[in-house]
Amino acid sequence: MAAGQFYILDDILWYDDGSGFKSKGNTGGLTNGKPVNVKVLAYFAGTQVDPTTKKPLTNQPTSTSQAVAQGTGGQAGVLQAAASPVPALTTSPSGGSIRYPADIGTGTSDYMIFEFFDYLPPFFSKSLSDISLAAYNTTANQENLKKADGYPQLIIYMPEGVSVSYKANWDGKKFGNIAAGVLAAAGDMTRGDLPGSLRKLGSVIANTTNRAPAQTGAAAVSAIIGGITGDSVGPNDIFSSVGGQILNPNAELIFGGHDLRTFTFSYKLVPFNETEAKNIFGVGGIIETFKKAMLPSFGGTIQQNSGSALTNVASGANQNVGFIKNPKIVQPYFMFGNSSHPYLPKLKPCTVTDFDVNYTADGVYASNSLGYPAAAEISISFIETKLIYSEDIGSGF
Repeated sequence: MAAGQFYILDDILWYDDGSGFKSKGNTGGLTNGKPVNVKVLAYFAGTQVDPTTKKPLTNQPTSTSQAVAQGTGGQAGVLQAAASPVPALTTSPSGGSIRYPADIGTGTSDYMIFEFFDYLPPFFSKSLSDISLAAYNTTANQENLKKADGYPQLIIYMPEGVSVSYKANWDGKKFGNIAAGVLAAAGDMTRGDLPGSLRKLGSVIANTTNRAPAQTGAAAVSAIIGGITGDSVGPNDIFSSVGGQILNPNAELIFGGHDLRTFTFSYKLVPFNETEAKNIFGVGGIIETFKKAMLPSFGGTIQQNSGSALTNVASGANQNVGFIKNPKIVQPYFMFGNSSHPYLPKLKPCTVTDFDVNYTADGVYASNSLGYPAAAEISISFIETKLIYSEDIGSGF
């Protein structure tokens, strides 16, 4: 044993003060009510050893600053090499980022970034003649969006539940014999086969005429029964009970479009120091930012497209008219280290539809001496502003 040696095993920091290794607490939890942060390594600044052999490791820190930069790794007794910080994405005019935990994004960890923009009306600059996918996505491209004033960039750890749903709507549709024939003829017209479609349409009309007596008779019987007894008996009931057959329903599966993607992320926020408490609960913090972003602002004004941006209409149109301005839109990113996550989908700009805050995340209310809650749990529900198409999948969505 030697004074100044330490190792981390199962997230527990062990330190030898000269009388043997002693536990100094969980590096991610609490010890006697006091947090043990990775910066505790700067205080010890000792020699890292293997937890089993107690022999020094080759990647031990050589200075207190290196010990702080390296931090604790996911494997027992191994410190990770220092990593570059999160790249500075476009920040709001107010500048800066808010992180939870305070050291998130300083290694090769997974985490999320949320950026906030002003809502851009979907048709403010769209050409009526351009119906391409690129034109559809114009108001979702970040280069066309304006950063929201006063909204910081939020950097938060990866939530436990990460799921994104894709939904396509298919319905079974029944076509009568006449409708099926007419639609088949119309299909030939769309393919440019006008003579063939006219012949088919004539055949449909002829077949309809041939079947008319049976169908007309069934309708008459149905009307008679309904008039006398009040019973509801349809043509198919009559065909089935009399002839043992019914009209062909011509059921087909018809695509009915697809839905905007929705998803919900939940976080448990437990501040380990005053800085993190302010980042969570303070003015301009995580909770306040999401609340402001999802709500409209009072007293909006009419805006018009002035080429490359929206400007307020300087006329009497704004006078004596009450408006509220659309809420902000949010661009979430799944991150891995310094770049977008290679195996999680990209997300288009979203709006916040629901935001729930539980100030008793542990079942009871507790606060510190400054009044900050001991913990909070937030749940944020999003809906994308644009549909995802097959072509988008190749771009990572």
